[in-house]
Amino acid sequence: MRRAVRRVATLFFTAYAGFVLVGAAPLDSAVIVDSGSTNSARYRIEVRSDGSASVSTGSSTPKPFTVPQATVERFFADLAAARKGNATTVACAKSASFGSTLRVTWQQWVSPDLTCPPKDALGAALVTDVRTLREVAGISAVPVRQGPEIQPPD
Repeated sequence: MRRAVRRVATLFFTAYAGFVLVGAAPLDSAVIVDSGSTNSARYRIEVRSDGSASVSTGSSTPKPFTVPQATVERFFADLAAARKGNATTVACAKSASFGSTLRVTWQQWVSPDLTCPPKDALGAALVTDVRTLREVAGISAVPVRQGPEIQPPD
């Protein structure tokens, strides 16, 4: 009798857990990629809707970090608004070796290059969000690649 009760209880809890997992909203995620250039390191930040995130620079192994929930909610709301409103940036000239691109990919939508000035508030919000996420991830405002020191002429 006890075995039967345990089996029924186990089946009930297994079914309930499956129901809860199926009913739970799936995690959303977005990826921020800065291509880097001759004088700046590339980086990749993945942010998930539960606040978990990871950052990698160059070929480094992704390092996990946590984003405050208010920041995550604002970021995903701004992404939705930018996609819906077709956010754009002003075309800007870049050096072939010193220029980089910065884009956010979310639900198969790719943002305009956020290193160029935004044309509207939608793009400006994304630029602000990316700056905040970069700071939370521990990436300096202008990551500079290390190279040999240049000596001034005598």
